[in-house]
Amino acid sequence: MLLANMAVAHKIYRTFPERALLRRHPPPQTKMLNDLVEFCDQMGLPMDFSSAGALNKSLNKTFGDDKYSLAQKEALTNMCSRSMQMALYFCSGVLQDQEQFWHYALNVPLYTHFTSPIRRFADIMVHRLLGAALGYRELPEPEPDALQRQAGHCNDRRTASKRVQELSTGLFLAILVKESGPLESEAMVLGVQNQAFDVLVLRYGVQKRIYCNVSVGAPQAEVRVLLARHSAVTLPLRSHHFQRVGKKLELTLIWEPEDLKQEPVQQVVSIFSLVEVVLQAEATALKYSAILKRPGTECLLGLQQEERDNSEQED
Repeated sequence: MLLANMAVAHKIYRTFPERALLRRHPPPQTKMLNDLVEFCDQMGLPMDFSSAGALNKSLNKTFGDDKYSLAQKEALTNMCSRSMQMALYFCSGVLQDQEQFWHYALNVPLYTHFTSPIRRFADIMVHRLLGAALGYRELPEPEPDALQRQAGHCNDRRTASKRVQELSTGLFLAILVKESGPLESEAMVLGVQNQAFDVLVLRYGVQKRIYCNVSVGAPQAEVRVLLARHSAVTLPLRSHHFQRVGKKLELTLIWEPEDLKQEPVQQVVSIFSLVEVVLQAEATALKYSAILKRPGTECLLGLQQEERDNSEQED
């Protein structure tokens, strides 16, 4: 399929250099990519961002096959996806710089959509252009500017479709949590701030932000964990502390002991830490929260041990 699309792209561009309908994929957004490169350097992760293929090879080479490494790989893949831009249809006669024709994800100079004319308007146009290039039909009427407007419309519809797909997936998960929840899952920390941290819920592929705010003067010091548009869940925490250890940001949570005879439990949260969360439906229709669980639960013991072993090997 990819070879067919690339071959047709070259054919119609050679024949109609001003009127070929092609598809380009811009490289990742510069600032976000630079931030990601800096992050990987700080974490000692040798990532190659020169192309999507090089990045995928780096991910496979850097991370092993154990559960903790696979969770790290999934988390970093999620981070990389944020800087990626959407692929776009365009008319070759509108862009003057041929370097902008490049398809970053496929790492090819020319690409188009040809193989699905029953479901994409762009493929129909490409079939017509190919037919004209092969000499068995007339060249389609649209001039470069008109063809570019059609390409823009296709891009707008694709963006809207992607957004609807994302909302539909979120809606389905909200219904699943409401009907079958609460749902437990491991989660990996993606980022740490002075009173918050982001997690990727590994089993369901959703991202949540957890805000920590200790209430002063309460009979028991508590941390309020705010997730999914500030839905509040109060957890039995004595305090929390944010600090930078070298280049690493850490948020230390001190949990009240479950038994008064026990000592408080300390939990250090940093990037690539594993925590356990529970997805739980809210009173508001079709909304759900992720609730941080006390560390040391059975579900995470295996992954936490692997995390400790990997940290010891790095040290």
